Parts: sequence; structure tokens; C-alpha cells
Amino acid sequence: LEASVTLSMIINKFDFTLVGTPEDVGMKTGATIHTMNGLNMMVSPRSETNPIPETNEWWTKQHLMRGLSSTGRPYSTSEDAAWTTSTNANGMRP
Repeated sequence: LEASVTLSMIINKFDFTLVGTPEDVGMKTGATIHTMNGLNMMVSPRSETNPIPETNEWWTKQHLMRGLSSTGRPYSTSEDAAWTTSTNANGMRP
């Protein structure tokens, strides 16, 4: 529990930027999955005046492309899935 609280405090106070590309990280499998080359990040203090940058709903789009709800969870019913996936190109429901 202490590690979770500490990590959440660090994430709230600093911005993390990936150095390189996701492909540079690599993946090594064994009993667990590890990075081959580490996860190199640039860490900088979070500015109090700058808001958190917009993501253009990237995560939501990724979840929907994989057949999950916008929160990343499976749909509770097939009716919910049909209603949510029947959006137009602008992401709006008919």
C-alpha cells in the first residue's frame, strides 16, 4: 500500500516523457514480461499553471477498437455494445 501511495504522489507532481519510441523499449518474456532496454523517461516537475494535456480521447478510441467500452471494460450486455459501437465518424451517436 505504501508503494502505491508513493507512486501516485510522484505521478501527481512530475511529468514523464518517453525517450525514444515505444519500439525502442522492446519486450522480453519469461515467467513475467520485462523491457529489453529499460523504460527510459525524462522526468520534469509538473507546472502548476499548465493543465494536463489533452489526449484527443486516444485511450477511448483504443478501447472501442478492441470491442471494449470507453472505460476499457467489457460491455455488460450485447445491447450496450451495439448502442455504443453505432457511432458515426465524429464519435457521435445517431
